[in-house]
Amino acid sequence: MSRWKETKILGMPLWMYLILLAGVWTISVMEAMPGDMVGALCFALIVGTFIGFVGDRIPVWKDWLGGGMLLTCLVSGAFATFHVLPESLIESLNTFNGATGFLNLYILVLVTGSVLSVNRKLLIRSFGGYIPCILSAIVCSFVLAGIVGAVVGLGPVDAVLTYAIPIMGGGNGAGCIPMSKIWGEVTGQDPQPWYATAFAITSLGNLVAVIFGALMHRVGELKPELTGHGELLKLSKTELAAEKEIKPAVGDYASGLGLGLFCFVFSGFYSSKLSIINHAGLGFTIHQFAFMIILVALLNVSGLVPDTVRAGTRGMQQFFVKYMSLPLMITVGIGTNLMDYVKVFNLRSLAVILAVVTGATIGAWLMAPLFKFYQVEATITAALCMANGGGAGDIQVLGASKRMDLMSYAQISSRIGGAIMLVIASFAFSRFL
Repeated sequence: MSRWKETKILGMPLWMYLILLAGVWTISVMEAMPGDMVGALCFALIVGTFIGFVGDRIPVWKDWLGGGMLLTCLVSGAFATFHVLPESLIESLNTFNGATGFLNLYILVLVTGSVLSVNRKLLIRSFGGYIPCILSAIVCSFVLAGIVGAVVGLGPVDAVLTYAIPIMGGGNGAGCIPMSKIWGEVTGQDPQPWYATAFAITSLGNLVAVIFGALMHRVGELKPELTGHGELLKLSKTELAAEKEIKPAVGDYASGLGLGLFCFVFSGFYSSKLSIINHAGLGFTIHQFAFMIILVALLNVSGLVPDTVRAGTRGMQQFFVKYMSLPLMITVGIGTNLMDYVKVFNLRSLAVILAVVTGATIGAWLMAPLFKFYQVEATITAALCMANGGGAGDIQVLGASKRMDLMSYAQISSRIGGAIMLVIASFAFSRFL
């Protein structure tokens, strides 16, 4: 009993939090929750934190199956799938995540904080070896998918074109949708049937990647020498000693947030108006988050950002990871129809999907030592963040693996890796369809 008296959620005593939870739930089911971002954030913060709190305490689930992050996403998906919540609240949560930009805000804060907190020399080293890890993950995912596809009677070519390419393609908006257009142009057929199947396969692939992320966290606990606990590069004692920690003041949080917001907005402007690559008619575009990572990395390398501002970006990152991750999972999960998993949930499809994610895992794992990367972190980002559902999938995988500090690398996988996959898809569809 004393343990429960000492328990705090969101920094408040348990009894106080439970009163808030009961109030929010009552207001929600009575369709009285405000339809703006205030109502959406209120529900996501209070309810999402509670579901995550429970998920992190369920035996087996908390260690092997994603804990509170995955449970929050699945439960909120059930809220929408089975119409537990009013449609008005579901719509406001979807809008808050999408059009209002809560997902973008979360990612830009984590990208800015993670890139600016890395030593500039180490940043260059890590980025230099990261793309080969992604390519190795892609190749191995194709090979294993082809082998398993042949074994289960699907055929190696169909396994790669229908399963591996969509799963490794960067999610829905940057992956399945443009891929379906490419498929339609190549075949001359309506791309909608291919898209519907690819979306369902990608959804299940994302779930498998999240579970693999939880497994990677467990591997790190069992074999500490394989993980940097959120650091990709293996650092010497000298390099570790060179890192200094500055405690941010209140004003530093504001400057860090302001810099992150500007970098995101400027990257969007550059992506849509100035980028030569995006206006060259190559059949694919580079996402603004990829340009943002490059911009923030250049700011880091240049040394122009004061240490206090860098500390502020890191402080904002830590706050969002600790308190905004579970609310975000509510808004991500609420847009998930659990029936999408059912559509492709058969033994043959599941075998090929497992092969894709396993192949990607093997590829990144084998390549990591060549660049002095920790194998757990390299696998989580270069493999599982390629095989998940894009930006939202990155958060699910990193949350399940308890390594949110790796967001910048996860975004490289989803955005730059996703662009690479569009090029591969264009060639593969033209050659084999």
